[in-house]
Amino acid sequence: MAAITPRPRTMPGPSPSPGTDPRPPHRTVPVRLIGPWQNALEGAAAALCAVAAMAAVSALALALLDAGSFGSLWSLSMALTAMAVGGSVSAGSDVSADTGSMGGLASLFGGGGGMGPSMSGAVDAVPLGVTLVGALVLWIAFSRRLRQGQQRRFTAGELAVRVAGAGSTALVTFMIVAGLAGGSASMPASAMTGMGGAGGDGSAGGFGGGGGLGDLMGGGSGGGLGDLIGGGGTGAQPALSYHVSAGSAGLGAVLWVAVVLGAGCLISRRVRLPVGGALDGLRAGWGPSLSAVVRTTLVLAAVPLVALTVVGAVAGGRAGSAAGAVLLVAPNALAVFLTLGVGSSWTAAVHPVQSDGGSNPLAALMGGMGGAGGMGGGQQPDRTEHLRSLSAGGWPLWLAALAVTCLILLACAYRAARATHPGRGRPLLPYRGPLSGHLAMAERFGVVTAVVLGLAAWLVGASGNFGVSMFGSQMGGMEAELSGSVLRTVVFGLLVGGLAGFAGSLLSAVRGFRGPR
Repeated sequence: MAAITPRPRTMPGPSPSPGTDPRPPHRTVPVRLIGPWQNALEGAAAALCAVAAMAAVSALALALLDAGSFGSLWSLSMALTAMAVGGSVSAGSDVSADTGSMGGLASLFGGGGGMGPSMSGAVDAVPLGVTLVGALVLWIAFSRRLRQGQQRRFTAGELAVRVAGAGSTALVTFMIVAGLAGGSASMPASAMTGMGGAGGDGSAGGFGGGGGLGDLMGGGSGGGLGDLIGGGGTGAQPALSYHVSAGSAGLGAVLWVAVVLGAGCLISRRVRLPVGGALDGLRAGWGPSLSAVVRTTLVLAAVPLVALTVVGAVAGGRAGSAAGAVLLVAPNALAVFLTLGVGSSWTAAVHPVQSDGGSNPLAALMGGMGGAGGMGGGQQPDRTEHLRSLSAGGWPLWLAALAVTCLILLACAYRAARATHPGRGRPLLPYRGPLSGHLAMAERFGVVTAVVLGLAAWLVGASGNFGVSMFGSQMGGMEAELSGSVLRTVVFGLLVGGLAGFAGSLLSAVRGFRGPR
């Protein structure tokens, strides 16, 4: 007797023909194949969209900072955009070239030949706020087609063409941006006041003091180095002409595109890539850890950035200036805070440049007539601040950073462990006991944490210098630097990240495996 099986109830309708599957077919979205030129153009368009977004953010930040009162907002925005991918800015001026309306040493030695005073400077810093906005726009525009093609994998050739289009366009575009980032900016009075030595009241007998060489050369009541160069009573404001290195901007743009697209391909959940085999296993094992760290860091940087920018833009005034600064360097401050929490050392220092007039008789004579320290470089001591020694609310800053960083890394590790299949990855150690999965998670998360925080520490480091020269010799100036130990960040990041990964994996095992969604 044949077995009797329950028959499912179905809605009335036309009966299927014999030999066909009664289940309704899955809805499929037809995928239109595209050629190599369209892939290259879409990659190029993604790079152009990213550059446009970075330029817009730079212009907004500079407008909030009222930078237009010191120079052209267009050229300053281009310079800031180039700096966001590693372009280095150099500045210099020969004030003796325009001495018709200037007094002081500029008019006395205006004949050229290196006799008049000249200013020079350089800035090497990365405004990560602009960089991250461009990275997000680049990946969203680049991966639009990849996210739509869920029914097939893009071939390796198609992906390579898209990446090549984005990289080559970024290279050319940022070199053009660096070429446009040239102009002249006037120096604010506050920037020149501290260069005048002990003060401008004549008590030190320096260049800025009344009755000293500043009055002799400037013809008015002195006000420090600015009056010495600009002519004191003439009201002239020193200016610097600046330019950006096209080579550093182009090379930085290529590296930036490679890092953004590589990280995006690893952490994206909706992009199918032609990796396969061992590479597919590596992506499945390492992708969740990288995704958790990168996404959490982006959220932590974006929330205060957007909130404070909106509030500052609406309030205006000093709040607007603060919003402009936050828009540029909020991710920089977050990177310093997180790396400080894993044990890195950060130092902010300002060093006055000593006059080298000893090798030049004319410069030594001017330095001796102006008093000790020449143009004031020797009057100001070095100022060095170790961020670990700072305190906030009565607690050391590094202790607060340690607590917050550990909580963030533990949450990231827990999220990564919940999204990683238990069978993915084995520890590099020969141990294969019951804790082998947790050790594998600790290894992966530790390496990812060390790489991300080490890269952040390398990018956040900044330096700048400004100096005044006369008779071919350095007469004074300032050097500023924000530096952290990248090697120490990597080592401690590996250790702290490994501990967080192990703890997060144990916590995930207690709560049960969820798996990738």
